[in-house]
Amino acid sequence: MQNSTADARHTEQIAAHGLKAVRLRGSGSEALIYLQGGHLASFRTSEHGELLWVSERAVYAPGKAIRGGVPICFPWFGAHGTRPDLPAHGFARTREFHFEGSEVRGDDVVAELSLSNDAETMTSFPHAFKARLRLSVGRELSLAFEVENTGQGAFDYELALHTYLGVSDVRNVELLGLAGARYDDKVSGARGVVQGDEPVRFVAETDRVYDSSGRVSVLDAARQRRLVIDKTCSATSVVWNPWIDKAKRMSDFGDDEWPGMLCVETANTGPHRITLLPASRHTTTAIISAETP
Repeated sequence: MQNSTADARHTEQIAAHGLKAVRLRGSGSEALIYLQGGHLASFRTSEHGELLWVSERAVYAPGKAIRGGVPICFPWFGAHGTRPDLPAHGFARTREFHFEGSEVRGDDVVAELSLSNDAETMTSFPHAFKARLRLSVGRELSLAFEVENTGQGAFDYELALHTYLGVSDVRNVELLGLAGARYDDKVSGARGVVQGDEPVRFVAETDRVYDSSGRVSVLDAARQRRLVIDKTCSATSVVWNPWIDKAKRMSDFGDDEWPGMLCVETANTGPHRITLLPASRHTTTAIISAETP
């Protein structure tokens, strides 16, 4: 982006909850992203309002992940495969990104943030890399996360754009687009389950990792909207809601907040992790929008 910056009508660098943030406006929509974690916390459209969910108990502090919005899980997803002492979901969501600038393209505003390896990241992920998060804010929101291998050897990484969608009541919504996909159920331990043709409905704690590369949508009749997640270069969709008991065990998640959210994550995890050769790069993109059904 050559450190270009759109004018204040489209881009504002601000402090929010004591953290550095950037507010972006385009096509009547508005987004808020924290530099810590490159963490998108809000995306509002003029027609459908806020599309994301953030817990009222979210913690805003250096080195703490924010509960809600779109945390970036990188370079591993869930628990580290060999080192249980390391934090779940990698280090990206608690590291400070650098704001590279923004520019107006048509009616939209496009911004870029970056994150590179340093001495601290090398202790848990001993590889040289540069990551770039490109956001395009307009009638839809595009999140493109690119990883470049800047070192001398190949490495593998996992990624999830851990999107918390806001819903009226998770018990009354339908998740579409996963018919026929295989998934591992992290609640029951079942593996290779095939999703039936019916929409996914929610009646208990749900934590599923689907082999899925296509569009997924959430039909929310009470709000008269359909939330749509399109994606590119993503072979995994993670679907999560903690339900009653798990919500109570999380200090940054209100006991009664679980009905108002549903995670539908654009990811490359497990057998779909990405292998990068030296001087190569890979971009995973999530595109979030809403429409009237």
